[in-house]
Amino acid sequence: MQRLYDTVVLRHDARFVVLAILVCLLASYTAFTMMARLYPHRSRYPWVIAAAVVTGCGAWATHSILMLAYQPGVPVAYNVGMTVLSGLIAVLGCGIGFYVARGTEQMALGGAIVGFTIAVMHFTGVAAVTFQAQVEWDIISFEAAVLTGASFGAAALARARLTPDVRGRITGAMLLTAGILGIHFVAMAGRDFVLDPSIVIPQDTLVIVWFAIALTAVVLLIVGLGIVGALVDQHLREIETAKVELEAALTLADAASKSKTKFLSTMSHELRSPLNAIIGSSERLKDESVTPTDAQYRESVDRILSSGVHLMRLVNAVLDISEFDAGQLRLNDEFLDVGQCVDSAVRFVEPEAQKAGVRLAIAVEPDLPKLCGDAKRINQILINLISNGIRFSPRDGEVRVSAFRRDDGLSLSVADKGIGIAANDIPTALERFGQLDTDPNRQHEGAGLGLPIAQHLMELHGGTLRISSEPGAGTTVIVTFPTRRIVRERSSASLRVA
Repeated sequence: MQRLYDTVVLRHDARFVVLAILVCLLASYTAFTMMARLYPHRSRYPWVIAAAVVTGCGAWATHSILMLAYQPGVPVAYNVGMTVLSGLIAVLGCGIGFYVARGTEQMALGGAIVGFTIAVMHFTGVAAVTFQAQVEWDIISFEAAVLTGASFGAAALARARLTPDVRGRITGAMLLTAGILGIHFVAMAGRDFVLDPSIVIPQDTLVIVWFAIALTAVVLLIVGLGIVGALVDQHLREIETAKVELEAALTLADAASKSKTKFLSTMSHELRSPLNAIIGSSERLKDESVTPTDAQYRESVDRILSSGVHLMRLVNAVLDISEFDAGQLRLNDEFLDVGQCVDSAVRFVEPEAQKAGVRLAIAVEPDLPKLCGDAKRINQILINLISNGIRFSPRDGEVRVSAFRRDDGLSLSVADKGIGIAANDIPTALERFGQLDTDPNRQHEGAGLGLPIAQHLMELHGGTLRISSEPGAGTTVIVTFPTRRIVRERSSASLRVA
């Protein structure tokens, strides 16, 4: 440990060491940023090559700066060919390591290869240096340097992949930098130099000025590749974002196309039945043999009237849906008597109930406070829910309409003893044009707009719509208005909203 301390502190220029650390951190972080692009893309090899060039050149530049910082106390010279070879070894070895590490389960192995290669690069680079001295080697330091490089390299790549974000890349860069510097310091701590004037320094060596220029070029290459990588990464992110947006748009377009097809299919069926009734009844009335006193005449008029009312309600429902989607549906709030709202809706659907043979019952809790809401829309909610109850109730069945106070507001409920709905079918029933019975010859008519419109209107009032049902046992729909829509009496002359 003392030899290592002396090597780091006494035999290295601190200014060059700091520069080497900065260059190594920059190269390592840039390489890990490029490696992060391996996994979300199929075209991995360009990123492997770029990461290998950055890491190899960065390690070579770090080693070269540290060798310039090293002060052995004897004259030295650098062989051009061997110095260049050491750089090529670093790039090729890092390329092999990153290629192995492209599989996430082999990150540690790839990192170990990178670290081992950088150790080989170091010893090749040292072999390119001619010292005017006899050099003594310590085999233990040699082995420790190789182990340091492989260990820190494995840890760096594993950590960078474990948390592939900025924090993970910074941690990985610090580990790899520690490994690269550790190789140099541990290896150089195992060398002793004894001055030998008989050793001649070669003349065809790398001049220190050109060495500095080469190092500057390598650093600029690393920075340039980092900038290019960042720009490419940003461009790829923009492409990915555009791809996601395009896929979302295509999904919406497909859903809109299916919705349009479903709308046309449902509406064509719902329009055809009343129109056929109107046309058939009109042709019967056109027959001169039918007079206003005949039963057939009155029957035909009733069918025309009921079919016309059905068509009008269907058109109004479609218009309401369109206004809701366009954000143009507005409430006309006023203070309402809840009991009167229930009575009005029941009277409106009473002919429909009589025709279906269904009884209507009302249960309004006494002394209910007034409600602040849109009378027309609340009436529409009740009519839709009661009509559904009538439609799905058996003959001689009953639909009960109730109004009562709850802790979370004021509620209206419509309960029937009809066919009921399975729990997993309730979301379908709340969809627009949702039909639980998709048979074209289904027994129960309806466009599937009553419940969705009621739900939309309750949302506008700030309330909720909940369905509880069981097949064969009937359905209960409860709409609840929030407490802020309950009107409390402040005095005999004025009212206020709770």
